[in-house]
Amino acid sequence: MRKHATSWLIKFVFLVIIIVFIFWGVGSFRARKASILAYINGEPLYYKEFALAYEQVINSYRARFKGFNEDWIKRLNLKKTVLDSLIERKLIIQVAKKMGVSASEDEVREIITHYSVFQKNGRFDPTLYQTILRKHHYTPAQFEENLKGDLILSYLRNAIQGLAHVSEKEAYEAYKWQKQQINLQFVTFKPEAFNKKVNVSEEKLRAYFEKHKDNYLVPRQLKIDYVNISERQFIPEIKPTNEEIEQYYKVNQSDFYQPKTVHARHILFRIPTDASKEKIEKIKKKAKKVLEMAKKGEDFSKLAKRYSEDRATAAKGGDLGWFGRNTMIKPFEDVAFSLKKGEISDLVKTRFGFHIIKVEDIKEAYTKKLPEVRTQIVQRIKKERANQMAEELANRLYAQAILDNSLKKAADDFKIPIRKTDFFSNQHYPKGIHYSLIPKILKLKRGEISPPLKTQNSYFLAQVIAEKDASVPPFSEIKKRVKEDYIKEKERELAKKAAEGFINKLKEGKEFSQLARECKLTIQETGFFGINENIPKIGYKPTIQRELFSLGPSRPYLDKVVEIGGNFYVLKFLKRKEPDKKAFETERESFIKDLLSVRRAIFFNSWLSNLKKGADIRIKEKSIL
Repeated sequence: MRKHATSWLIKFVFLVIIIVFIFWGVGSFRARKASILAYINGEPLYYKEFALAYEQVINSYRARFKGFNEDWIKRLNLKKTVLDSLIERKLIIQVAKKMGVSASEDEVREIITHYSVFQKNGRFDPTLYQTILRKHHYTPAQFEENLKGDLILSYLRNAIQGLAHVSEKEAYEAYKWQKQQINLQFVTFKPEAFNKKVNVSEEKLRAYFEKHKDNYLVPRQLKIDYVNISERQFIPEIKPTNEEIEQYYKVNQSDFYQPKTVHARHILFRIPTDASKEKIEKIKKKAKKVLEMAKKGEDFSKLAKRYSEDRATAAKGGDLGWFGRNTMIKPFEDVAFSLKKGEISDLVKTRFGFHIIKVEDIKEAYTKKLPEVRTQIVQRIKKERANQMAEELANRLYAQAILDNSLKKAADDFKIPIRKTDFFSNQHYPKGIHYSLIPKILKLKRGEISPPLKTQNSYFLAQVIAEKDASVPPFSEIKKRVKEDYIKEKERELAKKAAEGFINKLKEGKEFSQLARECKLTIQETGFFGINENIPKIGYKPTIQRELFSLGPSRPYLDKVVEIGGNFYVLKFLKRKEPDKKAFETERESFIKDLLSVRRAIFFNSWLSNLKKGADIRIKEKSIL
């Protein structure tokens, strides 16, 4: 009797430990939050900074991509990406401080009060501001300090990028390089054409098999029992009360706030980056004449089609559609949001040029009333509560399964359907299991039970019932596959060797067309194509595109065989077509602008790379990566 009681006491204590483990995890997250993750030139980077930035990035990806999961995090290496960006931020701010670059409280306040998300009825609302920050785990001090850092980063980035320049000559040379086209001749060596030259024997196949055994390795396979607890099963029984709906609306009112938006058109008169004062004045006079026509009542849409130099909107009568704050360049936006419906602005100067703006319509800022969002709130409450209920059930089931050492027994006790799989691996797995769970399941050992694994709408638990170690099947079982692989490899080797022999004869002085006739090969032409385009009749290979465009009369052949799409090619330069100088003059302004943008980014990234190389960066907590 005493022995039985003691046994149940041990189980009870064990159950408590399991529940604590499930709900709190191993170690104290709070303690870790206070730890230092890295030192950047002696300045600490705290774990809490990383955790907050990482959470924001994850939430951003989840909002944008439905299937976002742990697998994405690993493939995109998000932890390292976030850490690198925080280190770079610290380094840039350190340099900025040394240079005396700073942001004032007034500048920070100006930006915050103009954020539409913090406004109510078109005005900054301090209560709304604090509510939104609280929801995103920020204090006003933290948010404002981050914003100050963003401003400093922006100032320094602009200052450094401002050192990059593009001359007229450089722009024209870059334009010629990008817009030129070439025509090539080529001969093709297809591996399948060498099939009859491949000698196959039992001895050769066995030798090939021994050499390439890794290619035939069947990975470890598992057979599992599993349970999938979907939150959907709880939704029908959840009935939010009026009080709960009203409370949710009050706490999350900022979610239903619709900032002011305007529907506008514009006419743009571009100012070239190197325009003289006289040139700018001439453009301004032209813009004023069109402004007078618009103010006198001429059709704004027709004027935009005729005069606007904004290629993206001119054909649409200058229509910019609906937009809110922080989407347009500030001088433009400030004027657009100050106009009344149907009103036309005076000339507005931005870095793009002179604009004439007409506001077609206005939607004032407002917060949706409860009746408008009631259905949405009910769905949210149901989903949140269903997720909690599914998680609680999954945790209770897991605790019981650990005690019973059987997921099936625990599932039977809870009256939850249990499912079984046949043997599967990372190459072929059951349809009913989400692919993101497979790597975690395959880490389990025989008899091991997984903790609840979260998918988008459910919790998944599994227990390994049987396993097969990774193995290579005997040669006799896969002889047919080995033979196919051997023949393909030998065909490829012979095709490549023949193509290399063709190039060697060209180097010795043989003429291309004569050699092709001797080898009974058909000469084809690609036709003209650009540097960033597919090679017609062949395909696309970025690694050789630039090299192909360096060919010319003095160097007509590549000195190597090109493999694309499984075939081997020998290519010969035939003709080059350069862009018309008039075409450059037409695109000159936009091309220089785009080229300068690219050069500025390269210039800044190079500066940042050198800054990192010279910095003392010590990462203490490498385990997070």
